[in-house]
Amino acid sequence: MPPFARALDALHLLALSFFLAVALAAGSGTAVAAYGGLLLATALLASSVHGGRAPAPLRSLHIGWTLLALPVAFTALQWLTPAVATPGRIFDPQLAAMDRDWFGVDIARWSEGFLTGAIADPFMLLYFLYFLMPVVAFVWFLRRGDRAFTYRAAFTIAMGVYACYMLYLLVPATGPRHAYVNLSAPLPEGWITGRIHDHIRDLEPQPYDAFPSCHVVLGLLCAAACWPLGGWKRWSMVVVGAGTSASTLVLRYHYLVDDLAGIAIVVLALGATRFMDARIARKSADREHDRMGDLLAG
Repeated sequence: MPPFARALDALHLLALSFFLAVALAAGSGTAVAAYGGLLLATALLASSVHGGRAPAPLRSLHIGWTLLALPVAFTALQWLTPAVATPGRIFDPQLAAMDRDWFGVDIARWSEGFLTGAIADPFMLLYFLYFLMPVVAFVWFLRRGDRAFTYRAAFTIAMGVYACYMLYLLVPATGPRHAYVNLSAPLPEGWITGRIHDHIRDLEPQPYDAFPSCHVVLGLLCAAACWPLGGWKRWSMVVVGAGTSASTLVLRYHYLVDDLAGIAIVVLALGATRFMDARIARKSADREHDRMGDLLAG
């Protein structure tokens, strides 16, 4: 198996263990069942694949497991947030104050002066493409036929997204659109803005997912993961990732500090991947050195 396959499994197990521990501390039986079941399934799948006894369908499932594990982990947060997002632990006032004090901007009102339906629609389309970016990227990775590359990209993206989920519990916040109800103008309807906004709101399992912006994290990490693909795939993902990040502010879904925290997580995830690259390269060089030594000694 590619080295990043083991690293990705370890990341899933560590992150899911964290959420299971929080679920146990919160006393949420539903969350315990969800995270416990996902943790057990991840461990069994990893054990089967790395043990060399998994049939082809399980090996295929393993390479795409991140696309399943992350949405399930996010959905299960709805059973943890009541325990952590108590009235005294909603951080919207502090985040809004940081925007005003540090940058002199109030995101909830910033785009009111220029945001029309014609402007909102393309930004809402970019905001919605966030949900499709990892699926499209995964298809591109599979078509490339390089399993090591796919596992490495999945590790990078999962590292960033899990960090977002953890911070949702540590710093629960709803974002300016929720916190400023009746204090800022509603989003203009446009052709698609109103319908997509309502659809996303209705699907959202829990509202405390503003800090940091996972749109920024996932969008930029997908762009970084697709960069080696080159050509139109590289630049289309870069444009969509950058546009998705901008849409979070123009459409007033996130504070500016949410986006900056997201950029910090992107740097952290890319740094962790580079660290793993160096570690894998050292181990490969050591093995090659040992083989050369055995040949010379023999």
